[in-house]
Amino acid sequence: MIRPIGPINSGVAAGNAGSAENNNSTDQVLSGKLLAAYVKYNDSPPGSTDVVIKTLGTESGSPPSTTLLTLTNKNSDGWFYPRVTPDDQLGVDLTALTVLEPLPFTGKINVSIGGANASDSVDVWLLIED
Repeated sequence: MIRPIGPINSGVAAGNAGSAENNNSTDQVLSGKLLAAYVKYNDSPPGSTDVVIKTLGTESGSPPSTTLLTLTNKNSDGWFYPRVTPDDQLGVDLTALTVLEPLPFTGKINVSIGGANASDSVDVWLLIED
């Protein structure tokens, strides 16, 4: 089953133009495979804006923090489809004749914005497969 989550807002960036930042996390733990993320930029962020979507990895029983998507020097709304290369039993990437897979995760989701202007923020929607 595919379920939408969001929007998750980064919080309003604070600081100097081109270096303002903020972050915000979900209250609930989410689990599944990340099929897609939609990122909407609010206000007027510069081309130097960075967005990171990750799990916190701080909840009891959760694995360490996992970065789900990093957007560097971007400021255009859009859909993104992060994928990973699966490994064999020895931990070696299966790069030959292998389809990249959606990233499995569990934890509270954190959305951060950096390199932005004061008052900028992002909204993130996730499509998660259970």
